[in-house]
Amino acid sequence: MRGPVLRFAGAEFRYAGAREAALSLPRLEIDRGELVAVIGPIGSGTTSLLLVSGGFAPRLIGGSLTGTHELNARLPAIVFATPWTQLTGLCSTVLAEVAFGPASHGLPKERVLEVARRQLERLGIAHLATRDPASLSGGELQRVIVAGALALEPDLLLLDDPAAELDPAAADALYHLLREVAAEGTAVMVATPDIERAARVATRTLRLAGGIIVEDRTAGRVPL
Repeated sequence: MRGPVLRFAGAEFRYAGAREAALSLPRLEIDRGELVAVIGPIGSGTTSLLLVSGGFAPRLIGGSLTGTHELNARLPAIVFATPWTQLTGLCSTVLAEVAFGPASHGLPKERVLEVARRQLERLGIAHLATRDPASLSGGELQRVIVAGALALEPDLLLLDDPAAELDPAAADALYHLLREVAAEGTAVMVATPDIERAARVATRTLRLAGGIIVEDRTAGRVPL
């Protein structure tokens, strides 16, 4: 696909029943291969930006979106800070959990298992393949959810505070992996309070306040 993976023009998103817009985006484009750190205080609109970018709002969670929102992606995937809320509830092993997404898209079994096992290796959790997801720690489970998102081979990967359940070493490894994923051509947007780690890997930073992008900085150091 050519052109930006994501484009907004004159867009406003408002949650159902809200008086004020949660997001106001006069113009925003995100290209493949970018790793965009989305930062801002609680209530600034960082999570809303991810939800709207991936088409999850208003399509799935309600609200209204006006203006232009173009998602030129074969498939978006999203990861939240609370991994237990993203389990399918249908799988008794970690391997099956990670394979569930690509399997649901009709890929051959051999390809599904290949993709799932590769992502387990990338997240350093191949040894958990036969474990019941419900038996895992928060940090282990978060890496399973990230592996499942990557197994979808998305054009747009969205993550909301993805290191919240991880110890420092695992958080470092995750952010390093996100840089690799972006280098492979995926557009990555990560909303995070962890601006020091984001600074090491981000190619671009969006700072939000009151649902508005108040700073759009490419490369260099994430502003503290």
